[in-house]
Parts: sequence; C-alpha cells; structure tokens
Amino acid sequence: MRLIPLLKDSYYFFKRRLFLILWISLVTYIFYNTYMFYFNGRQFYYIRRILGLGLCISRGTASVINLCCALVLLPLCKKLNQVLYRILSKLWPNLFFFWLERAKSFHMTVAVTLVMLALVHSVSHFVNLWNFSRSYDERMKEINFAKYKNESPFFLLLSQPGLTGVSMLIIILLMGMTSMRVVRRNIYNAFWYTHQLYMLFIALLIVHPLSGVLKEEILDDVESSPITSHEEGWSNSSSIDTHKFISIRSKTWTWMAFPLGCFLIDLLWRISSRNRAKVHILEVTHMPGRTLSLTLSCPYNQFMCRMGQYILLQCLDISLLEWHPFTIVKVPTSNSRNFVVWVRVKGDWTEHLERLLLENGANRLSFLVDGAFSSPMEGAAADEVALCVAAGVGITPFVSLLHHMLLKPRTKLPGRIHLLWIVRTEEEITWLADLANDTILQLRDANRPDRLHIEFYVTGTKGNDIKAFEGKEECSATHMVVINEKGKITHALSNNEKSMTDDEKASLLTPNRRRHACTDDEKRNNLNHMKYYEIAKEYPLLGCRLKRGRPHWDRVFGYWVHLYPHKRLNLYCCGTKKLVKSLKNKCKYITSNTKTKITIVHERFS
Repeated sequence: MRLIPLLKDSYYFFKRRLFLILWISLVTYIFYNTYMFYFNGRQFYYIRRILGLGLCISRGTASVINLCCALVLLPLCKKLNQVLYRILSKLWPNLFFFWLERAKSFHMTVAVTLVMLALVHSVSHFVNLWNFSRSYDERMKEINFAKYKNESPFFLLLSQPGLTGVSMLIIILLMGMTSMRVVRRNIYNAFWYTHQLYMLFIALLIVHPLSGVLKEEILDDVESSPITSHEEGWSNSSSIDTHKFISIRSKTWTWMAFPLGCFLIDLLWRISSRNRAKVHILEVTHMPGRTLSLTLSCPYNQFMCRMGQYILLQCLDISLLEWHPFTIVKVPTSNSRNFVVWVRVKGDWTEHLERLLLENGANRLSFLVDGAFSSPMEGAAADEVALCVAAGVGITPFVSLLHHMLLKPRTKLPGRIHLLWIVRTEEEITWLADLANDTILQLRDANRPDRLHIEFYVTGTKGNDIKAFEGKEECSATHMVVINEKGKITHALSNNEKSMTDDEKASLLTPNRRRHACTDDEKRNNLNHMKYYEIAKEYPLLGCRLKRGRPHWDRVFGYWVHLYPHKRLNLYCCGTKKLVKSLKNKCKYITSNTKTKITIVHERFS
C-alpha cells in the first residue's frame, strides 16, 4: 500500500524538476563530449603534454559557456515573444504561456550555470598559464605561449586573451552578485546598471578566443598509432620540427550567431518603437498605501494592448537609461485612447517620481513607453473558469478583467472569475471599490451575476494598527522630504520636529493625503478615521464579501473542487514568494488527491 503513494510522490518530484534534470543532463553531456574530444584527440597531443587536464577542462567549460551565453538572451527578446504569441496563441496557446511563466526561471538557471562554469573556466586557464611557464620546452616554441622557462604567469595574464578573460570574469561576477534577492530589494539600481554591461560582455566573449593561444597539430590523412608516433616525436627533436600547428578555431560565433542576431533585431525594434512618441500624464490619483494611479495617453494611434500585459515606463526627468515594468490596469479602447498603470511607491525610482509629481506637476514630466509585452496573466482572459489570487499591488493584472466585464458583461470569455484579494487594510480596497461595485451591478443587470465571484481578505487588525499609530508622535515620521535654505532636497527620517536644525526650513512635499507632521486635531481625525472606516458603509455590496484574516486555503480549494469536479483549472497568482509557494503546495495536493486538476500560473514580486 505504501508503494503507490511513493510512486506518486516520485512522479510529481520528477515532473516539477523535469526542466532542471534536462538542463543538467544537457550541460553534462556537452562538457563530457568536449572534454573527451580534447583528451583523446591526436591533434592535441603536444599541447596536452604541456597543459595537462587544464586543456580539457577549459575547453569543456568553454563549450557550456557558449551555450549559456546563447540561451540567456532568448527570454530578453520581448518583441519576438510578441510575434511568437501571435503564432502560437491560436495553434498551441498553453505552450506559449508555459514559456512566459518559465522564462524568468529559465534565465536565472542559465545565468547561475554561466557564473559557476565561468569560475571553473577561469581557474583552469590560470593553471594553464602556470603550466605554459613551468613546462616550457625549447623544442615546442611554436605552441608554447610563454617566451622562456619560468616566465611570470602575471605577464602572460596581461596579454589580450588574459585581459579580456579577466574583464569578462569581473563583469559576470558583478552581474551575479547584484542579482541576489537582498541586493535587488535594497539596491535595485546596482542590479540594473551592472546588467547593462551585457553588450560589453558579449563583445569580449567574441574577441577573447581570436588570439589563437591554443594550437593543434595538422595531421596527415594516413598516420600510424597516435601513442607510438607522438611519443617518438616527443623524444626526437628533429621530428618535432617537421610537425605543423595551427590555432584552434573559435566556435563562439557559431553558438552566438542566431540568438545574438535575434536579440539585436529585437533591441533595434524596441528602440525604434519606444521613441516614436512621448506619452503624457492625463491624471494622477494618490491612493491609500502610498500608491499612484497614472492615466497616460497612448504613444501613437495604433497602440493596443491586451488584458494582463505590461509596459516598460521611462521618465526622462529621472533617468535616460532606466525602464521599469508596470502592469496595465485599464487597456485603451476605441472610445477612450488612454491607459492606466498603478505605481507602488517603494524604491528610489518611484520615490523620485512621486517627488517630481508633487514638485513640478504631471504636465511637466516627459515619459516614454515600451511595449506592451505578453505576460502569463493574459491566459485568465481566455479561460472559461479563472481562479485569481492577488496580494496587495499584485491585483493589477486582474483589474483590467473587471474593466472588460463592466464594458462587455455578456461576452463569452472570460467565463467565470473567482478573485481573491488579500490586503493589509480596508482602505486599500478603495483602489478598485468603485470598479468592483459597478461591475457587480452591471453583471446583475445583464443577468450574469455568477460571472464574478470576488472576496476580500483584510489581514491587518484594527487594534494593532491603532496601537502602532498612537505610539507615534507624528502621522508619518518614517519619510520626510526636506528643503533647506539653499534649495537642496534631502530625505529625513525623524520622529520629532525638534530634531531638525535651525537652518532647515521644513517645506514638506504633500500629496492629497499628507504624510508630514500632524497637528493634534489632524492626528485625532486620522485616528478616528482608522477606527471607524468600514468599506461596508460606502459599498454594501463589497462589505458582505470582506473577511478578516488570511484565507483558509483548505476551505477555498475545497469549494473550488466542489464546484468544478473532473475539471482542469488554471490558478493565476500574483503576490509574494511565500504566497506563491503556499498555493503551489495546495495545487499539488488537490491535483494528486482529487479528480480536479489545478495548474498554477504565477507572477512574483520581491
């Protein structure tokens, strides 16, 4: 009896890790095949006598590095992915969305492999430089990189292949270290700017092997046994002079030609399209939770996007290089040629954007838009039944579905949507309270009330929020923007107004909801608002759908299984890593223990 559960667990284990197993197998095969080629090849006998196994290891890792550098570019071809979507969306849509969902993990897996093997490759070449110097032989001047015996390996490292190799190692280590989650969350700019070195890395990668340091022997068509002939040649100096050697040909360009060509075409396409026209901010709304709602004009007349897609937004007043992704919460229509994105103020770029909006106003800022680009969340708009779970600002991919249902309540797709939104406070629900309330009423009028099932989960308790609020002397002393007499803007963290120096005149930049030090009356009003604000008073239809605490996933999934027995469902999730992991485990359990099959499709934010 224990054998069947064990077989099920083994099946799902290998199913979840199938890609990783295939990738490791491919890398191992390429490395082993190249290693044995240089280990047994007769044409590499003399260079192998000088370098030993360092030759085989360096060439084996070089082949895998070429593969990684070729594949790591493919997920970055956003425009070509759009073309791929138009081809596969009608033929095999599930395959395309599987690729979109796995594109990030695929890029990270290839990148980790690249960093690891770049270290091994570099160490093997450092050993090769040592062997070139230590194993120098007068009879083998033609194939020896050193000029004399015991030449300093440091001087050999200053050569063209040495400098390009060290430069590539530094770049790849910088990109790898800044890609760590702790760095991305705290110093995102370091991650972004180091990744802009990829073009320099690719150029160095192509130039690096062109010096022809490693050489192979030109063999005759008819030759005796390799061991006997080469050992005799090594002991007979006169016969060595008759051997001819040529540099080992670089194969990097053969690996890089197709993916690099695709990447460059995609890059030029994006650059040409993103600079066609600037977009203007038509409206700015400051929402609770320090979130901005930006209504933007379409960059050109033919600009179109689909529900669930995202754009890359650049503010020319902040940076000429940085592009940041934001999901489109309202897509443009024929009657309304604008679209909306929500920006959570978290990080230096979004804080700078918020400050510019408060200082200069929306009309003075210049923006460029790149996109729109496909996302795994697009599949929700084409499902008969879509299970959607969001946390905080992760609701953005699903807001456009509500807009679509409001405008077209009788369309066939999406069929029925189960939307669960987890928020910290009730005030956050006001982001889409009007939209959700109007959508529910519109669906009722269209006799399709069962098309939308929406629930709100408020995880923050009022008692804790009020206690924390009362413990502070000021409303939001965590972040203040201070302008001194010279006009210099600084960020200040303070809990007491007296902590500011005399020469700092606190001109605090305030949106509609002020975040600066409050008077006693303002503090009392905000406290009362926190105590008594209830979404049910303003929106009764939403109040009955609000629940306190986190979702009880056993009940939620049990309800879905009861509604849709013997069905294959997609669960779309956008939230934290912890939430995604929890839902993955529940989907696995339901799929393995019931006849309802649930596949999770997720986007994650740090």
